[in-house]
Amino acid sequence: MKYNIEFLEFLIKGWNDVSFHGANQIPTPNIDALAYNGVIFQRHYVLPICTPSRTAFLTGRYPIRTGMQGYPLKAGERRAIPLDNTLLPEYLRKLGYATHLVGKWHTGYYSDYHTPAYRGFDTFMGYYTGYIAYFNHTIEQDSHVGYDLHYDVSGNISVMYNYEYMTDLITERAENIISNHDHSKPLYLQLSHLAAHASDAKAVMEVRDEKETNTTLGYIEDFNRRKFAGVVTAMDESVGKVVQALKEANMLKNSIIVFMTDNGAPTVGLLENYGSNYPLRGLKFTLFEGGIRGTACIYSPLIKNPSRISKELIHITDWLPTFYSAAGGNLEDVKENFDGVDQWATIISGKETTRKNLLLNIDKLLSGALMGKYKLINGAKLENGNYYGDSGTNKLYPEYNVTNVLHSFAGSAISNISQVTLNTNYLIELRKAATVVCQNFASYPTCLEKCLFDIYNDPCETTDVSHQHPNIVKELNELIDEYHKVTMHPVSGTVDPLSYPEHFNGTWMPWVKLSENEIQFLSA
Repeated sequence: MKYNIEFLEFLIKGWNDVSFHGANQIPTPNIDALAYNGVIFQRHYVLPICTPSRTAFLTGRYPIRTGMQGYPLKAGERRAIPLDNTLLPEYLRKLGYATHLVGKWHTGYYSDYHTPAYRGFDTFMGYYTGYIAYFNHTIEQDSHVGYDLHYDVSGNISVMYNYEYMTDLITERAENIISNHDHSKPLYLQLSHLAAHASDAKAVMEVRDEKETNTTLGYIEDFNRRKFAGVVTAMDESVGKVVQALKEANMLKNSIIVFMTDNGAPTVGLLENYGSNYPLRGLKFTLFEGGIRGTACIYSPLIKNPSRISKELIHITDWLPTFYSAAGGNLEDVKENFDGVDQWATIISGKETTRKNLLLNIDKLLSGALMGKYKLINGAKLENGNYYGDSGTNKLYPEYNVTNVLHSFAGSAISNISQVTLNTNYLIELRKAATVVCQNFASYPTCLEKCLFDIYNDPCETTDVSHQHPNIVKELNELIDEYHKVTMHPVSGTVDPLSYPEHFNGTWMPWVKLSENEIQFLSA
């Protein structure tokens, strides 16, 4: 039997923007229900920026191997995951899966052959670029505004002129895929939500209904933070509806559902969305925990000892080999060398992971690696290394409501098939254990040159211990140096004027026609 795999990805939510991490400010009962009934990952690492994270997930390899590290792709940029890389949906399709992508692509689209339909997905409904407006689905690049919402089946791309709220549009498409799924095939459904990304470079957050947001979340005094909370609330509802749809289609009992964020929140600065990484240090674009310790959990009836927290080291590159293994594939038959490791036994049985270290990133200014409990950062931007975001513990905020979690769409759906009844007291203890608590500190290192942190005992990165452990610094730098040798330097991030939407009836579309010789060369 092959299991259905649903991957739910949400953009730049901070560590403190789900209520199962201990904050009361923004209730996320459906996401919490998944977490409490499954496994909460306390040490799940991603890349600090969206395009590299997506590349790592889809390839199972560090983005330095594909030239996809660095800043996220711009609309109209002639760069993409190289065609000689086999992507996750391609592997799953070879195992007999129906594969669907709903939402964000953002790994390059300059030719048809770099779009989802040619990279393993049977269908795609979503956008090629990094973000779009929630209602009119446009993005501006270099003062050129274009529409970016597409529907693609087998390479037949059509533009969707639909002004529905993007979170709802993604949810409805997911529900439709599930309800119409041919049960003779297993399903791989990848939902990459726009939420909770800002809808443009001016950091605009668009809620579904501003009046309703002000009524239900009026206790949040900061207007921008309140709008962010409204976006997250709609996103949590989406999670519940998708889980409910799986239950109604009799697919939930045979499903693996992963919830994950792609990087930390940009609380301030470029593309700020007012998310909170509290109490972790840093934000999107940084190698501090607030930028790369991703919120993640997994639910599946296949998990043998659910309702637990895993402190095993896991990286976003691990999901390709893990999903492939869970789907019945034999990794020994795969020719590619993954940086990711198969975590399936760790997830379902709680076995110790085989992963002992990982590369955080290598870029022009920053590099970092992690080994056991020690984390090395070489270089940091002073202005991004502070502590940002709301603590979520204001007494004016409503108390945590366990009943709402248990009776949410997701909670109700899971309870109907679960052999374990969640104990309220245990749920509260689980939430407490998932809450990161930092010791009081008066100062913290800038890390402009380097810092070594004991992440087990100092998750908030307040104390540099590099002078106490020079041998560990040396070993981690040697690991980084080894990866330097295989680094593919990224192509210049310039926008091709031939991509501008005025050439394509006001839309962002693939604009380069590759010859057969070029396709063969790029795929070799």
